[in-house]
Amino acid sequence: MLKPNTPAYLAVLVSLVSWTSLLPAQEKPYQGTTIRVGCQSSQWANVSKQMAPDFTAETGIRVEFEDIPFSVEYEKLKTAFVAGAVPYDLIWYDSMFTPEFSKKGWLQDLEPYLADPYLTPRDFNYPDDFYGVSYSGRYTKELADLYGVPAKGTFGIPWIAGFNVLYYRTDLLDAAGLPGPPFSMEQLLKAAQALNKPDQGVYGFVMSAKRDRICYDFSQYLWTFGGNFFDAKFKPIFNNDAGVKALEYYLQLGKAAPPGTGGYHITEAWTSYMEGHAAFAWTWQDLASVAREKSNIIGKFKCAPPPTYNGVSHALVGGIVASIPAKVRNAKPAFKFVTWCQSPANAKRATLLGATTQRASTWDDPDVKAMYPSADDDLVRTVNKTGWTVPLLPEWASIDQIIAEQLSSAFTGQKSARDALNDAAAKVEEFMKSAGYYD
Repeated sequence: MLKPNTPAYLAVLVSLVSWTSLLPAQEKPYQGTTIRVGCQSSQWANVSKQMAPDFTAETGIRVEFEDIPFSVEYEKLKTAFVAGAVPYDLIWYDSMFTPEFSKKGWLQDLEPYLADPYLTPRDFNYPDDFYGVSYSGRYTKELADLYGVPAKGTFGIPWIAGFNVLYYRTDLLDAAGLPGPPFSMEQLLKAAQALNKPDQGVYGFVMSAKRDRICYDFSQYLWTFGGNFFDAKFKPIFNNDAGVKALEYYLQLGKAAPPGTGGYHITEAWTSYMEGHAAFAWTWQDLASVAREKSNIIGKFKCAPPPTYNGVSHALVGGIVASIPAKVRNAKPAFKFVTWCQSPANAKRATLLGATTQRASTWDDPDVKAMYPSADDDLVRTVNKTGWTVPLLPEWASIDQIIAEQLSSAFTGQKSARDALNDAAAKVEEFMKSAGYYD
């Protein structure tokens, strides 16, 4: 035992006092820092804004947000990356852009931050407790070999969940004497046509068919009918018989949709459904969070598995990704905001406020199940397991819009399904050749 007033005792005492005085700083090592978040304008961003003051109180880190409309987000971010002047410490954006951003070196590898015990608490449990890991910037070797994306590293954390389930109005089905939700594409179309009653302000189906979303929306029909976008050599094949059949089906559903559906983004489609204007919607899982308090159909709709064709279904999966640009001053405090927002407790809180998480365990929570019909039974796991994402090509953002232009022409009746897809395929092949995909 050390004796008081001895040199050794005093040395230990000074050491303990010095260490204790550092505790507050260690608890809030980034106090006084301000991080800037460039976020896709949405209800999800609004939830994070609502929660941010609590993050500031806990960490001393202030958060400033800049809303970016989806229609300009890709170009705005890409322009900033190319110029080397990204004004954000953290970005939230659509997962279809992650392959390009990561391949070009515009995003930081997050592995060092995931290994930091302060930045990433043990209960964060990434990647084991998250859906969407493989398309949010942590690529498997198979994906890296196929698409040329980084084979190592983590370039994004799944932020907002994205999986498509079939919503159906139980009251309308009961009134029409239909036995239950449709399970096949054939049954869905037949039921949508039977329940399409424009004179009563109720339509059979609603989708997000606006030009900047229609290719995304159409993809799950393409895959379910047995089609795909490319063959093994990246030649477009979405204009084959399977693709034409899928688009013709999509156009038939569109005829049972509300007027103006060709201009519907996701939120417009959700709102139309929650206002009681459609019997069915094959759409993203967080529909129930939109206009929930004002809707008169709460308790009158449920979710079913995505419809099948020949027993097969591949619903669209995707989401919003959180990434840190390559050259920013406040990367660590920005990443702390990511892990704070997506902690088990805050992921649940955000989901109940309308910003659905990719954290798998949240969807098993009784309160979440009570709010979201998409959390019923084993729907979340099933759809994420069988769902597909759009090709993880770095050039996908351009390809998407080439196809979307022609799909919109078909949706508005300017072209037949086959002509629209043939024209799109020719343009995509030309684009892919210029991008160096063919010898």
